[in-house]
Amino acid sequence: MGRHINKLLRSPLVIVFLVQVCVCDRETCDRRPFDTQTAPLPPDNRFYIDIDGITERYIPGVQYTVRLLSKDGKSTFIGYTIGLREDEAYNEKNPRKPKRLKPGRLQPSPDSHEGKTRPYCNNTVIHSDITPKTSAEALWIAPEKGSHCVTVYAIVAIKPDVWYNYEGPLSKRVCEDIRNADDILPTQNDDCQVCEEARYQLTFEGLWSYNTHPKAFPQSQELARFSEVVGASHSKYFSVYKYNTEASAGIKMLAEQGNTTQLEMEIQAELGHGVRTVIKATAPAKTNLTTLTSFRANKENHLVSLVTGIMPSPDWFLGMANLELCEFKTGQWAKTVKLNLYPLDAGTDSGKDFESSNDGTSPPQPITSAAIAKGEKVKAFARVIVDLIRTYPNPNCVSDTSTFSYPEESTKDGNGGIEPPVSLEPYTTPKSEDNVTPDPGSSEECPMTAWEEWPCEGECENGTLTGMRLKYRYHIVDGIVVGKYNSASEDREVPKYCSKEETFQTELCEEDCLNIESEEEEQEDTPEPELAP
Repeated sequence: MGRHINKLLRSPLVIVFLVQVCVCDRETCDRRPFDTQTAPLPPDNRFYIDIDGITERYIPGVQYTVRLLSKDGKSTFIGYTIGLREDEAYNEKNPRKPKRLKPGRLQPSPDSHEGKTRPYCNNTVIHSDITPKTSAEALWIAPEKGSHCVTVYAIVAIKPDVWYNYEGPLSKRVCEDIRNADDILPTQNDDCQVCEEARYQLTFEGLWSYNTHPKAFPQSQELARFSEVVGASHSKYFSVYKYNTEASAGIKMLAEQGNTTQLEMEIQAELGHGVRTVIKATAPAKTNLTTLTSFRANKENHLVSLVTGIMPSPDWFLGMANLELCEFKTGQWAKTVKLNLYPLDAGTDSGKDFESSNDGTSPPQPITSAAIAKGEKVKAFARVIVDLIRTYPNPNCVSDTSTFSYPEESTKDGNGGIEPPVSLEPYTTPKSEDNVTPDPGSSEECPMTAWEEWPCEGECENGTLTGMRLKYRYHIVDGIVVGKYNSASEDREVPKYCSKEETFQTELCEEDCLNIESEEEEQEDTPEPELAP
């Protein structure tokens, strides 16, 4: 009997039958929309795939929103498939069969009810209805380290038998970001809606020494130092410096001489017009020690940048440009952000070594990474740590989503009443602004608001805060404040003859202060009010 079975299994008929079974098994996952049998059309660029927060690289294990969008916002589709295609790697055990890596996980977006998984198809999200739509989305959890690249693609059907395959803008290949997490800038949030002001402490931690950087340290070790640390909290419309862009006069002076004067003047000129706070910290005593300062940020000015000169050097400096504090995913103030700093070349001097003589570059070149360590990967020269200290309510903002009902967990106050819980939910800007009364001191032709004065900003040392205070005001056009809010006021233009009016002033200030730790302890140790007998 066994001989007959073996003979039967070797017959061509049975072999064909088995192959056909395998083929059918594979075809159970058909990603074509509506199981259509028509051929796809060549892409016409009406639709494209996008991944929030990614241009070319993904961070392993992080969640991303994948969106299928129509380019004009009007073109519609009725069906779609969003899927993942993994990379392949060399298989030592079977060189003829490459090893498939992991693409992560794709699932319907929790924020949308228009998608569902497709049976028998891994990492595939399809439409749940055939109503015309201009967008669709899915949630992608990026794979763990070592997965190389992943292709996120979409298939779009504008009719049951008219569809576009995953080509051109309907496919996006992204690769693993192998950098250290502290080397990556947070995703910039172009729609920050948090309305509280925030106060942050900035710690500049030097990591540069001969022991840690033997091939990236001046021969005259006693000359090594950092300049003062200068920067700003600012909006997206301002930059202290830009990579691949020519350095300003202030950056040139800082990088070549360690002199911050010109750069401070450049930043101060933009106070109230894209800059919230001028940041300045004393130079660390040694290049492997720290220095501290603090600053404020708000809804419009939620980015922070800083620079410090590397001394001695031809034109090298450390910089941090546009560090985001308003978190992209949560829309709230980040609690702590860390970033490693690596040397940059201002492009204004052609010297090759720390102690090279002056050799001006003509014409100046764009800012790039500095070539310092010969044949070695450069280690971070410093680390910046930004910690949220506290937030300040903004009376001009009202939360559309805030409620004033007290949950059961609310605590009783000292008088036996209910004490509402502290909420850190972001506020939203009002849709319009009420008409305001101009400052009597301003002219009728160019009405202005009254001067607004901010607290003294600076360093607290030995119980005395020494720094700078900013006062600013706004133009009023047709009874509306211009530039203070990001809504109706943006449509109003200030007359040219009013541009001569001052909109901000700065002044030196000095006042008593407590250091941060003492202030927090005082708040925590405030006794509860005693109950009346």
